[in-house]
Amino acid sequence: MASTSRYSPDHGKLPRGQACFNCRRRKRKCDGNLPCGQCTHLNVEDDCEYTDGGKRSLAHVLQEDIDRLENRIHHLEHPHHTPKVHHALPLHQPYHGSPGSSTSRSSTPARHASTSQSDTPTQVWIATSEPPKDMIEQLIDTFLPYSSEFGFFLDCSRFRNSALLPFQIGNHARPTPALLSAVYLWGLRLSGQPNLMAQEPAFLARALKLTSKGLSDTHPQRVMHTLQAEVLLSYFFFASGRSLEGKYHTAGAVSLSLSSSLHLIRSENQSSARILHPPADAVEEGERIQAWWTVKILDGCWAVGLCETPGFANRDSLAMVDTPWPLESDDYARGLLSPNTRFSHTIQNFANGVPTFDTGMSTVAMLAKASILWVRADELARMWKPGMPNAISAKFYADFKQLDILIDRFRDSLVPPNQISHPTPAMTRTLVVAHSIAHAATVRLHSLFAHTDATAKRKRLAAARSVLGIIAAVPLRHFRYINPIMGTVWAAACGVFLEEIHALKALHRGPPREEELNLRAFLSRSVAAISAFEMTCPLLRSQISPMRESCGQIGITV
Repeated sequence: MASTSRYSPDHGKLPRGQACFNCRRRKRKCDGNLPCGQCTHLNVEDDCEYTDGGKRSLAHVLQEDIDRLENRIHHLEHPHHTPKVHHALPLHQPYHGSPGSSTSRSSTPARHASTSQSDTPTQVWIATSEPPKDMIEQLIDTFLPYSSEFGFFLDCSRFRNSALLPFQIGNHARPTPALLSAVYLWGLRLSGQPNLMAQEPAFLARALKLTSKGLSDTHPQRVMHTLQAEVLLSYFFFASGRSLEGKYHTAGAVSLSLSSSLHLIRSENQSSARILHPPADAVEEGERIQAWWTVKILDGCWAVGLCETPGFANRDSLAMVDTPWPLESDDYARGLLSPNTRFSHTIQNFANGVPTFDTGMSTVAMLAKASILWVRADELARMWKPGMPNAISAKFYADFKQLDILIDRFRDSLVPPNQISHPTPAMTRTLVVAHSIAHAATVRLHSLFAHTDATAKRKRLAAARSVLGIIAAVPLRHFRYINPIMGTVWAAACGVFLEEIHALKALHRGPPREEELNLRAFLSRSVAAISAFEMTCPLLRSQISPMRESCGQIGITV
């Protein structure tokens, strides 16, 4: 690659403040070349970028967003440490040089794939281009039927058609290399074939490398496709039980969605996306709407699952989201979103019970609303402290009551999963997750007072029963895989039943009475149904096994 120099001809050195973005962030001496020596040494030549005229580069803007979110993650994991202003992972090389990082180790097969004598054909492509065409088709067709469970928001037909075009990877007629690599990674995981799943480390290394450079691509869809890759990697790490890496990629998705103004689509109050070109048609606009809510669901649900604060929490006030509720994916092509309609205060109106013409009744909208309520219940529950001052306590109880009513109304409005008209398997699964999370919100909210208030105790148990009853009642033929956040939801519901059984055992000595026997029987059937998902992903396996062990400890056969 030819290089140019920015050294001052008068002083023989680079003017102050003119170093490339990477060198300024790392506080390294920059030689002013393009690419500079530091970026060449780190093998990130494509990311060497300078800013002129005092303007910040897009990478700089996004990096600042990532830094803030990563600082929040670090502070939550180390609450007694003083926050470090610059303690953050870099945007373009998330695991470069991280001591002991599992993903840093996993990058080795990709780097040496073409030289190892024991390489299989699957490994060789990592250093060259792509898997064979028949393998590409197999991986994509394995992934797409369950893609909605892992945050895939693009139009499936368009993606498949473009991915299978007979062009080299990197051709603009096909999806970006970053997105393709993330989809191939998930295809391996979902294949269930040991010979394919064994290649995950190499595929993961390539997906990480390409996604880290996704915004440097010249592909016209680089922003949306990089965002999609970040979401897929987030779910992959969460499903693998690697929460820190999952949080990192979630932070990237949050930052990119906000920087792309995906929360202002069709806004009647503010201008729409600034770094995205206008959507080519209704389907492309629908992908952007779906993308916003997908990231919102991802961020909120996993924050609750990990007992942390969502990335949107301090930046995404209810009033700033104007993007309409999502439709079913096929509805955009059918023109069901009127081209001239504008929207405002989408989440705020829902949270305040304000009637609007955009009621958001699609299965994806139901899931988005359920996740919002779950996050609010978790946030409110974590605010509670015994002995709070009267003024704060009064406001807390007012907020508690308002949220409880909102959750009840929302649950009553949900269509049962087995009663939706013309459902697709993806719609059924989405509605199952939406119902489950809505009931989980009630469980979380009423767990505060279940030990002292009989009404809260009954309401919590009823909600837990609903969570477990849903998965036991819905036919499992379309449920080979399910959103991995469900492990957290099921664990909380099972915990309520186990707690109730222990309380009854302590209250009534001797043989179990009818109430306890009923709870035991229901829990046994529920855990047996949940166990069908045990082998679908490492996270669910790690969560379901303790449920079964806890049942066994009190004599419940599963």
